[in-house]
Amino acid sequence: MCDYSVYLVTDSTMVPSTSTFIKQVEGAINGGATVVQLREKNLSTQDFIRRAQQVHELTKAKGIPLIINDRIDVALAVDAEGVHIGQDDMPIDLARKLIGDKILGVSCSTVEEAAVACGHDIDYIGIGAVYSTATKKDTKNIIGPVGVRKVLKVLRDGNTARDGTMSGARPKRSPIKCVAIGGINETNGARVLHQCQIQHQKLDGLAVVSCIMAREDAYRATKDLVDVINKGWWHKESAGEWTTSLVPKQMAQVRTVQPLVHHITNNVVKNFSANVTLAVGASPIMSELPEEFPELAALGNTALVLNLGTPSAAMMEVFHAGLSAYNHHGKHIVFDPVACGATTARLNCCRQLLNHGQMSVIKGNLGEIMGIYKLCSGYAAQDDGAVMRGVDSVATMDEESIVRMATEVSKDFRTVVVVTGATNYIVCNDKVETVEGGSQLMGRVTGSGCSLGSVIGAFLGGASEHSVFGAVAAAVTVYNQCGRKAAAVQHPGSFISSFIDELSRA
Repeated sequence: MCDYSVYLVTDSTMVPSTSTFIKQVEGAINGGATVVQLREKNLSTQDFIRRAQQVHELTKAKGIPLIINDRIDVALAVDAEGVHIGQDDMPIDLARKLIGDKILGVSCSTVEEAAVACGHDIDYIGIGAVYSTATKKDTKNIIGPVGVRKVLKVLRDGNTARDGTMSGARPKRSPIKCVAIGGINETNGARVLHQCQIQHQKLDGLAVVSCIMAREDAYRATKDLVDVINKGWWHKESAGEWTTSLVPKQMAQVRTVQPLVHHITNNVVKNFSANVTLAVGASPIMSELPEEFPELAALGNTALVLNLGTPSAAMMEVFHAGLSAYNHHGKHIVFDPVACGATTARLNCCRQLLNHGQMSVIKGNLGEIMGIYKLCSGYAAQDDGAVMRGVDSVATMDEESIVRMATEVSKDFRTVVVVTGATNYIVCNDKVETVEGGSQLMGRVTGSGCSLGSVIGAFLGGASEHSVFGAVAAAVTVYNQCGRKAAAVQHPGSFISSFIDELSRA
């Protein structure tokens, strides 16, 4: 059984001047690489064979397979353990016929390519490119974790359908394994493994190029990647137990800890969000200066509220920087995909952000969560009709369908999902809590939806003793209870000050 966990793809053009190609490969193997794919596009056949023989001596000594990219003749000449082919290379069935029982891998970047590959006798697929990379000039598209999960669904379904036999003489190897490739390194490897999985199907490994081949110390670089893989992602959410009786204790903890809530939000709601944050006992900061994000994220009790609000090319760069900083320091992020169900452009912004980083919470109204659902691996394209008018949801859905949709979003994005409305749904995997909504007056106050994210951020920042699910459920409960109490004033202008007062007394 092949171990695909650390799959090195070579590139001789990246070798630093202080090293040699063979030294880089040897360092990677000694550092923990479990597979080596030899990829040479510019060598003559004789030189390719000589290099393959050199590398094969190293891999055989460690008992790991050597895979030859594209060149079946070279693989047969050196008796390599396998071959990897791309979409424009030799047909899969012909490659299998020529190499016999050797390992056969295929590159896939779309669900259509994966569906075709799963119908053939192959051993693994390489999925990507996950992120942008300079190693392949002909990359069709960057698919991100969202795209990887869609391919994983096809692979899972294909593996389920395999019956373990072939019509020919050779038994079918089942299940087909998979690795992700493209822009993966020690800084994002754990997150890629965390994000790129669906129910009953996950990655079997990471394929890497520059993060080893281009490093001065290939041994150390490989060890660092192995350590990242073994350590895993910092946050694995489980719903845990929660009841409303815990709310007073959680509210008191927020006021004791006084967490910093960093907002990257739209100008329309900044003042209201800051006042709401202060009212619950937390400290707001509205910063769009990427240079200070790592310093803010490194502070003890901190959470980030990322509100899509008024996106632009410049703001997308700011969002990316915030995601990177807070993910790196293991801090919670609340994502508000404002109006993502209204336009394709906004949904594409959400796709970019969800590909770039891991969110702890995704909060939105029904139309917004319906938009995010379109990015899920199990979503089947359909005409949902109009689901939003500007930032307001105009979608309708029965409770069972809301819960089912939110559950799929939660599982696909490994996050807690909050669907706001007359009834609020807090969902984590298969656990669901419902919270009565606030007041209709809240819909007449700009920022009342966005500032719920501020309160969630405050509770997450002070949630050392509680699960993420429990912190979110408590925040939604407090927010809406205060909204109902404040509504006694009956007018939106008075409601604002009354609502702030109620939050401060909660």
